[in-house]
Amino acid sequence: MSALTSATDQLFDPVHGGSEPGRFWTLANTSEVTPGILAALDWSVWDNFELAVRQAWCDLGIMRKTDVYLPSDPNLRQTFPFYGRHALNVDYVRNFMGSVPGASPNDFERDVCGTVRAGMPDEKGSNRRVPAMLAKLPVAYRRTNTELRTRHQETLEWWRKEVLDGCGSGDSLADLRSSAQRFRETMSVHIRVRTFLQGVQGALTDLARSCGRPELALTVFSGFGDVSESVLAEDIWALGNGSLGMRGFLEQHGYYGPNEGMVWTSSWREDQTPLRTLVRSVAARSADEVRTGPQAARVAREEAERELLAALSPIRRRLARFLFRQAAVQVRNLELGKATYHIALDGCRAAARRIGAELHQRGVLGNPEDVFFMTIEEIDTAPGNLHELIAFRRQRRKEYTGIDLPMTFYGVPEPLGEAALDAATTEITGIGASNGVVQGRARVVQDAVDDELFESGDILVCRTTNPSWTPLFTLVDAVVIDIGSTASHGAIVARELGIPCVINTGSGSRTIRTGDLIRVDGSSGVVTIVERHVPA
Repeated sequence: MSALTSATDQLFDPVHGGSEPGRFWTLANTSEVTPGILAALDWSVWDNFELAVRQAWCDLGIMRKTDVYLPSDPNLRQTFPFYGRHALNVDYVRNFMGSVPGASPNDFERDVCGTVRAGMPDEKGSNRRVPAMLAKLPVAYRRTNTELRTRHQETLEWWRKEVLDGCGSGDSLADLRSSAQRFRETMSVHIRVRTFLQGVQGALTDLARSCGRPELALTVFSGFGDVSESVLAEDIWALGNGSLGMRGFLEQHGYYGPNEGMVWTSSWREDQTPLRTLVRSVAARSADEVRTGPQAARVAREEAERELLAALSPIRRRLARFLFRQAAVQVRNLELGKATYHIALDGCRAAARRIGAELHQRGVLGNPEDVFFMTIEEIDTAPGNLHELIAFRRQRRKEYTGIDLPMTFYGVPEPLGEAALDAATTEITGIGASNGVVQGRARVVQDAVDDELFESGDILVCRTTNPSWTPLFTLVDAVVIDIGSTASHGAIVARELGIPCVINTGSGSRTIRTGDLIRVDGSSGVVTIVERHVPA
């Protein structure tokens, strides 16, 4: 790692920042939406996330208008990159959550990190924002559902015209800026939905605990149907059996692709190779196999709702029924919002590739893909040492790819050494995210692009997931994920498909090997290695 402290440090690296030594950060959740190593342009676009969150919370009355700005100090921001990884500022958000009525700093930390640090006080702040929240939150709640659907349809139509079937406006830099602005706006609506979802999920969990039935909390939060990513899985199956053509599929889902949360990747619109791999795997399943899981999840949810209602008083039953309806609305909205901002990201990706081609043709860039090592500002006004800067950032990216970081850390993280497999480990603990117990052979996957077919009874083990992974969930009996929480993409999709899921294991994908016989308990959050695979 000597290059990280060499004389080239005078060159600006936007994806490795600083931090106060005692500030607590985590890679959970953020690494789910931006998997892998951020390039300069990735962060230049994702920098809009901070403003999106602040605007969403202003819309809800949680923040003041004067709080909607981009701090230059990483310690005052919700997220920031280290060694190319997108990290969440746990201490900052904890302190903020303490000032929100009804919010719990410890519940927040437990949700994103899996546990709460010993001795952390669950302090509540002042109620100074209550009047603003009472005035703004109900209005935002009523209009968000319609606004989200309007934005999604408008964004999809824009994408089909300008990205899928067009070449933008003719001003590629303007297209990049407007797509980044669209990402910010759609992300802000998504954050509002996520805030509502957390409130509904927390209230349902409290209800289940209060009547002595905590095990029902996850089940009543699943099996809703009509979730956008479940539709994606069904359409991939339809593509495989010929009932849906490639053109029709791409019009609906072409903005997805491997690691679609990153700008520097290729969507299915550009490259169908990874899509065809998924189609080949999914096509082997029958219609009954594809539909049985979601149907079972719906039946289990309806039974859990009846059991929970029977355990509640008449007054609290009215609250429960309201929460049941809202859970379905907010889960569907969450996945729709995620799809919408991914559409905007693909607009950024398309504009960036046009810019790269133009700059390469003019001799400014040696490689069209070099554009991803530039920020939006540098594309607008190229620095004099552009070639040196790009070479420096390419080398940094190579170095970052070769290191690993702890899931949680204080200050600037210390890269981890190569972890040796502990063959003596027999149990891994995470968060139970989808109920059920399954035993089967592990299939450790680093990338959704996989040429091998899954076998019946396989269990998917991976570091993180994103929407393009959804079809893989239809091929397995359970899922084990290193990063995330009960409101993460992987957890929601697992519950919709009716398969057990343990999430936030931290190191499951490094501890478990392909072929190991494992037992996944999606209720307790425990994964047991029953038998180690011995290669032939």
